[in-house]
Amino acid sequence: MGKTLTKPKSDLGIEIRGTATNHNVTLDHEQALQQAFGTDFPEMAESLLRHCLKMLKANESSEDYAGNDEREFMLAAVAELKPRDTVERMLAVQMAATHVAMVRSARWLANSERIDQVNAHYNGYNKLARTYAAQVEALRKHRNGGKQTVTVQHVNVSDGGQAIVGNVGTGGRASDGK
Repeated sequence: MGKTLTKPKSDLGIEIRGTATNHNVTLDHEQALQQAFGTDFPEMAESLLRHCLKMLKANESSEDYAGNDEREFMLAAVAELKPRDTVERMLAVQMAATHVAMVRSARWLANSERIDQVNAHYNGYNKLARTYAAQVEALRKHRNGGKQTVTVQHVNVSDGGQAIVGNVGTGGRASDGK
């Protein structure tokens, strides 16, 4: 393990240095933060960055603990989700925060030595995993307008049978013309 890893420059064009109480944010260009959060408003981007940083523990948001530093992950996770509107931006920050908390909980679970610790950390991890799955589903529904799409890949029609392709509705009584 004698190698020193040098950190490549971020493709996001955003570098966060400093400690948990004194973050120094450097942008390659003026809109870098806005691009990462998918917004035209610098105030929204700056506020969302503060939200990302607030949820991290001190040792997860400081170069003093480089192996635990989650600041760039938070930004990259939001940018990768490519939020399209305010709801998606806030949900993306929540999803990144939930993921970090889930990893933190998994670490605590892995280091548990007593059954009460195992139970507590397992329950916390399980709740966070379900919350994350619900957030993913909320994002999917928001992006699809709540519509579910089912794609049929293969249809077999027996001799004498008929297949209907298109939208099929049910309900309502047919009018008998009276």
